[in-house]
Amino acid sequence: MSLPKINHHLFKITIPSTKKSYNFRPYTVKEEKLLLMMKDSNNIVDIVDTIIQIINNCCVDTIDTKSLAIFDIEYIFVKLRAKSVGEEIELVYTEDDNKVKFTVDLDKVEVKFNPDHSKRISLFDDVGVTMRYPTYTDMIKLQNLVDKKNNVDDFIYEMLISCVDSVYDDKQVYNEFTKEEIEKFVLALPIECSAKFRQFFDTIPSLEHEIEVKLKDNSIKKIMLRGLKDFFIL
Repeated sequence: MSLPKINHHLFKITIPSTKKSYNFRPYTVKEEKLLLMMKDSNNIVDIVDTIIQIINNCCVDTIDTKSLAIFDIEYIFVKLRAKSVGEEIELVYTEDDNKVKFTVDLDKVEVKFNPDHSKRISLFDDVGVTMRYPTYTDMIKLQNLVDKKNNVDDFIYEMLISCVDSVYDDKQVYNEFTKEEIEKFVLALPIECSAKFRQFFDTIPSLEHEIEVKLKDNSIKKIMLRGLKDFFIL
């Protein structure tokens, strides 16, 4: 005899970077088991793979998680957690060996967009580039490179190279090029262009939430939570 079919309530999540909406179901015992298995892991690849697997499992539409920005993945996971387990999480703030518990409403956590941010960067004259946002796939691939070379500067440079989506001038847009070609192009740029690339990465949208915590001496401390690591929802 077949067991009863379980119907899950569906809800929509709008992807911050694309503004496209997808239907999701709450995660279930199956996904909770994946989280428990991953909880004690310090391996970034295992953690990211589990998060992406849960998102893929819970999305009832077709979604390309590998192409989503890091802040998109973090946002989806936070909203999934809110719908699946509950909107509120309890965190602990530690200062001078004093621990203060506080609550965060995940429904109020959003991706913040800097008004000075742009994916289109004018480099010189009529020449510029259009950037794409780093993905978790990029981060894992480049982290492996850093682990081998043990050089953070290599990570930053490789991230820049991998995030150039296209190059343009006053005649056309160039969106088909090899890694060697874009490396040669970037290395030949005037030095002042470095600051323009830095501006792009420094102002990338991020998942963040500011909250005020009352300390034991009754003073108020403002805390800015950024990214999944600060929300401790894994």
